[in-house]
Amino acid sequence: MTNEKKGTDKSQKLTSVTDLRKYTQQIWLAGLGAFSRAEEEGGKLFDNLVKVGEELESRTRDIADTTVETVAEARDKVLEKASDTRGKVEKAFDDKLSAALNRLGIPTQRELDTVNERLDTLTSVLVELTEEMRRNRKDS
Repeated sequence: MTNEKKGTDKSQKLTSVTDLRKYTQQIWLAGLGAFSRAEEEGGKLFDNLVKVGEELESRTRDIADTTVETVAEARDKVLEKASDTRGKVEKAFDDKLSAALNRLGIPTQRELDTVNERLDTLTSVLVELTEEMRRNRKDS
């Protein structure tokens, strides 16, 4: 029985080694097949990847262009509102300042312009009267 056992163990080991060799050979052949397939289809795969990349880039550009346009429109709206707000703030400031100056008795530019016009008119009248008085003295 021991001899039979030894023979059985040996044949199992040989079968295991044979199976291992077959399995290793199959792995090697599968690797060679994968390499050959990758070499054959690698160019096609590369071309497909380039095509997918181009499509993605095109879509990304379209999105980016749309985003740039949207940002420009938003910027324009913000600038317009800021300009409107600035105008309102300036008017409110001018009104408040004018009211404060008026309370202090300080004349506005319009009032000063009116006074200057009246002074110019009075100066012209005085010049004319002075010249007329000189002529009258000479005549007398």
